[in-house]
Amino acid sequence: MKLRVGLIGAGGFGNLHLSGYKKNENCELVAVASRTEQSATRASGKFNIPKVYWGEDWRKMLREEKLDVVSICSPNYLHTPMTIEAINNNVNVLCEKPIAISMKELEEIEKLLQQKNLIFFSSFQKRYNPLMVYIKKIIENEVLGKITLVRYFFSHLGPYTSWRPLSQQKWFFDSEMAGGGVLLDLGVHCIDTLRYLLGEFTEIEGYSQNTSCKNIKNEDNCNVLFRFRNDTIGFVSVSWCNEPAEVIEIFGTKGILKIDLHSSEPLSYISRKLKRSEYIKDALAYEPGSGRTQHSLIDHFIDCVLNKKQEHPNFKDGKRATEFALKAYSFKK
Repeated sequence: MKLRVGLIGAGGFGNLHLSGYKKNENCELVAVASRTEQSATRASGKFNIPKVYWGEDWRKMLREEKLDVVSICSPNYLHTPMTIEAINNNVNVLCEKPIAISMKELEEIEKLLQQKNLIFFSSFQKRYNPLMVYIKKIIENEVLGKITLVRYFFSHLGPYTSWRPLSQQKWFFDSEMAGGGVLLDLGVHCIDTLRYLLGEFTEIEGYSQNTSCKNIKNEDNCNVLFRFRNDTIGFVSVSWCNEPAEVIEIFGTKGILKIDLHSSEPLSYISRKLKRSEYIKDALAYEPGSGRTQHSLIDHFIDCVLNKKQEHPNFKDGKRATEFALKAYSFKK
């Protein structure tokens, strides 16, 4: 028996989710909902989805279609009400980031999930880059010694410039709909990846921001200085004003690792003696492939639903990433 799958938000990210479910042999796409009839119908035709809903009828879809799974790929401000409706209808949820835009919303979702035996995944697909597994092993086996500092820089030219939207609704630049700027968009990915690699962060110690290149109220450039539980210092820098780039630098007492995620040869290191490590050799041998990390996340999510096991990236992962951004925003002058 296949899982009955629905999706809300048939934009670019929604289509990526749909392609993942379509490839999974345990899934049956039964319904799609979107803001407009046009976008819902377009997705229906592309992925052969029988039921189409638009406007506010996503509620009707969740109540009537007897779904096992729903992906929520709507604008940020709708993530919480849609998640709550799904939970109340006993539907397992895969929610795009950020999973909420306020502490109150996080509390509402958490309270409901505690009352249900449902699987909730936060859509942090960067964890599924195979290179991250190698990097995690390097850190855990202390190849770099004690990690003292990590820096994560992530940029592109911003929504509607670096990628082409399917929707005419430019909600990313609306403060009420987006809940924040580049930090809530790109920064949540950075902190989730770093939590996966290094463990929990404990406190945010500094925040700076500018609105440099977009005519918006929120930040299009920002930096966050913070600390991990193991006392490693962290630095996240994100931008909507630069060419696409994504670089992680990890500094340890025995060496330095640099990961350029946009390079065909993503790994470099200092010092030369690090190459003696089998963990470094394994990482250097990795060749970036053509597989989509979002599809890997969906496959993992579906496996967890089928086997009734909650794994990562779970609600807490989504919560901590959102808390990171919201706490940083509290430093605004």
